[in-house]
Amino acid sequence: MLSTLRIRHIGVIDDATLDFGPGFTALTGETGAGKTMIVTGLTMLLGGRLDRGRTRGSSTVDGTLALAGHTELASALDELGADEDDGEVLVVRRVTRDGRSRAQIGGVPVPIGTLARLVGTAVTVHGQSDQQRLRDPDAQREALDRFAVAEVGGLLEHHREIWRERSALASRLTELDALLAERDRRGTALREALERLEQADPQEGEDDALRAEIERLGNAEELRGAAGQAALALVGDDDGPAAATLLALAAESLGRASRTDPTLAPLVERVDSVRLELSDVAAEVSRYADDIDASPGRIEEANERLHELTVLVRDLGALLPGEEGPAEDITTLLATSRTAAIALDRFEGAEQERTEAAERLAALEGELDVAAASLTAARSDAASALSAAVQEELRHLEMPDADIRVEVTAQAHRSHGRDAVAILLAPHPGAEHLPVGQAASGGELSRVMLALEVALSSSRSDRSAAPVFVFDEIDAGIGGRAALAVGQRLARLARHAQVIVVTHLPQVAAHAGTHLQIVKSSHDGATSSTVETLDRPARIRELARMLAGDDASDVALAHAEELLDEARTASAGSASAGSASGRGDRR
Repeated sequence: MLSTLRIRHIGVIDDATLDFGPGFTALTGETGAGKTMIVTGLTMLLGGRLDRGRTRGSSTVDGTLALAGHTELASALDELGADEDDGEVLVVRRVTRDGRSRAQIGGVPVPIGTLARLVGTAVTVHGQSDQQRLRDPDAQREALDRFAVAEVGGLLEHHREIWRERSALASRLTELDALLAERDRRGTALREALERLEQADPQEGEDDALRAEIERLGNAEELRGAAGQAALALVGDDDGPAAATLLALAAESLGRASRTDPTLAPLVERVDSVRLELSDVAAEVSRYADDIDASPGRIEEANERLHELTVLVRDLGALLPGEEGPAEDITTLLATSRTAAIALDRFEGAEQERTEAAERLAALEGELDVAAASLTAARSDAASALSAAVQEELRHLEMPDADIRVEVTAQAHRSHGRDAVAILLAPHPGAEHLPVGQAASGGELSRVMLALEVALSSSRSDRSAAPVFVFDEIDAGIGGRAALAVGQRLARLARHAQVIVVTHLPQVAAHAGTHLQIVKSSHDGATSSTVETLDRPARIRELARMLAGDDASDVALAHAEELLDEARTASAGSASAGSASGRGDRR
């Protein structure tokens, strides 16, 4: 529900606040008072554009929207991080004179498209030229589905579940076909490459280790000589001094001195530790010298193995590439081979999976045909019921000779079924049934749209989740009995939705539960407008002005009071009858 609307600096409105009632709110006022600016402000709140000629500086619209019952909207706003106060959220739209626009929902800045998408789910503006529901085939199908939600809703969801599974399976089949094509193209080569790797049995880093070994073996004599000289320098022989001999002398001298000065004892221990370490190093150097294999046989063997691994990397590197291209060493080749092995495993199961997926897809096609046929049957029944309901509303709206037809025809299969829904109208006997947007005049189009909304509202059980309908001069081009009928049907619609109507007809305004008047005033050559909420005496005066152009005429005042009382009586009787009939309604 739209609780309040504040408009600043749009057209003749400087600053006006509108407090809407929960049911039917009528907006009236003299010509030029700014009624159109109210609708302009509402349209801005839905993301619409503002004509620069209608702004004097910056224009701002604030709207307070009650979220009760609007579960999807409340969830979307919660995800957005919008603040709410006692179940209401503040929506703000500001447009500067140079055309820059800003929007906020619950204090969170949002793009204009987001504003239109979110607030548009709760508020619908109907004007003389924008009855989109009567022109858009998808909107008409959705309207029919909502009308018969009890009969169609479950079937539609079942159809969509099958459609989603079918779409997922079709996508998977495409993937499996590509995988099997890759298997046919690469599978044999990958398998042969992995078998060749298995036969060669290379180890990670083996090629680098072989290069190091070949380098060592090629310089074995030089390395053995260097190791021998090092060992001689460390431990020496009987012919000359060595590090071990000198360390022994140092240890002996410090040992004698420590007996006189005990503070030298730690140094003696450290020298002994060095002697032990030197002895170990000398032993390892000697073993290294003894272990160097300078045999030609080992060098030849290492060279042959390195050649084998080099050829393996050259031949298989491009066949088993990694993320950075062909492998250039054994370690990388082994890593990419593991990826190839995984691919082969996928190839092995792909054919069986494709067979099973194809069988399930064929079964789903049959299930989908059955689900679509059930949907078509339910929609066809609902179309007859909706046609009758709208036809009855048109009779009340002084269009008894018009013939409405909700037609369900076949179209390409889609997620919602294979039904196209069109609302057709023959405005008078003998006329051809045409899409209602083409067959109806402006006044007729407004009444057909109202008849449709009233008929659809009869299937809505949750009043709190009802939409907000804004009608901009829906009564244009009508009068007399038709005007009274429009007022009565708007009042009926307001039992299931919030209805805000800009009207120039007293017969319509009299049926409203809340009556707002746009009041124009002039000061110092400037004209501005404000909005007032009318009590009963003020309503009578405003209705008298609308009836006779004079709010002081006793005759006009009496007529206005009579009109107001009759509208109240009619609305009360209609509500009582509607309640009684609703208890027996199929919905």
